[in-house]
Amino acid sequence: MKRKKSENSNPLHNEYDLIIIGAGPAGLIAAIESNVNNVRIIVIEQKFKPAMKLRITGKGNCNITNEAGVEEFIENFGRNGKFLRQSFNKFFNEDLIGYFNELGVDFELERGGRYYPKSGKAETIVNSLLQRLDDLNIEIVTNFKAENIIVRKSGEFEIRLSDKDRPDGDLQSSLNLKTERILLATGGRSYPGTGSDGSGFVLAEGLGHTIVPIIPALVPLKGKGNIPEELNGLSIRNCRVKVFSADKKVDDQFGEMEFRDNEIAGPVILSMSKDIVKKIKKGERIFLSIDLKPSLDYKKLDNRILREVKDKKNKNCTDILKTLLPGKAINLFLTLTGIDGKKNPGQLTSEERRNLNNLLKGLKIPVKGSASISKALVTSGGVSLSEIDQATMESKIIKGLYFAGEVMDIDGETGGFNLQAAFSTGWVAGRSLKNSIIKTGE
Repeated sequence: MKRKKSENSNPLHNEYDLIIIGAGPAGLIAAIESNVNNVRIIVIEQKFKPAMKLRITGKGNCNITNEAGVEEFIENFGRNGKFLRQSFNKFFNEDLIGYFNELGVDFELERGGRYYPKSGKAETIVNSLLQRLDDLNIEIVTNFKAENIIVRKSGEFEIRLSDKDRPDGDLQSSLNLKTERILLATGGRSYPGTGSDGSGFVLAEGLGHTIVPIIPALVPLKGKGNIPEELNGLSIRNCRVKVFSADKKVDDQFGEMEFRDNEIAGPVILSMSKDIVKKIKKGERIFLSIDLKPSLDYKKLDNRILREVKDKKNKNCTDILKTLLPGKAINLFLTLTGIDGKKNPGQLTSEERRNLNNLLKGLKIPVKGSASISKALVTSGGVSLSEIDQATMESKIIKGLYFAGEVMDIDGETGGFNLQAAFSTGWVAGRSLKNSIIKTGE
């Protein structure tokens, strides 16, 4: 898609009515919704193309939102969820689906109430937004990074941009732009290769905003010992995972998990990860207890094992484990229980059977930390919500400064919740900015 440039090959003017920093979902929808005829709006993106993180979300399939109601959405954002109530009341999941329907995108409702584009491609979402921006003649420039923002006595902002990474090299090394309004929609610090590298936090802090400490959320965990390595590549569809701090249970969830890259991952683990990371940072000793047979209590499971012993009296103990476990886990369980896989099931002692039962109902894995924040799906922490007007997304500290998306201290569960929050807050910010522009022009 071609973007217009001025005659001297410099695509930038010196002054704009609005500058949006960050071409992710929040920034793009804000640009569309802030549009007013005969005003200059520009979106600045530091990577070589817009919406790079959006393009890979949901493994490239883009789970854009969820059919859950407002209250469930708010609950999925924890203690900060109430901040999003006004945004969700103004622009929510049905609005978002309808919005993209008008842009030519159709959706399918899938398991867990998750909406995906029928094309199965996140690019469909991205291209529809970019086409709308093109139709409105709203400029996006890439390979520019906002290095610094200064507020002049007049209230005007001056932004210093660096173009040192531009491949064409036809522009000066830095440029200064002026505007009366800025939207920071730079994302968090996860997936830095997509441009979500935490630079927005630096800009916000430089403008006097408080940054709630950044930690990874929805992130794989790292276990102590060899169990994650032994089970690498194993996916478990139905299990119950309990989290213990020392000997006290602090979380208990049912769902899917997996072991990959010698890490512990999957939806149920990602959902628990933020609180686990916080506890580990406080010095708490955390371990997981994984129930691989959540539909059976200890007695029923023991009876099941006894039936297997009887049915396989002419085979060996490994054959019993094959009926109870995925093949990937058999050798580990033989080692941990001390059972000789080659011996006859009739030789299985009551202690070995008890050990097997206990492991199936509570495989314990100590947790030493998480994967790096670059592997997190979202960032926890960011610009303090107490300093942002939840009705407009405008800063309470600096007039004309707005925020949207993950740069703020909001993070939700998997399932389309975070993308909806980005679009909702971006839509609200865009509409608020449009009103500001219109008032100034009256």
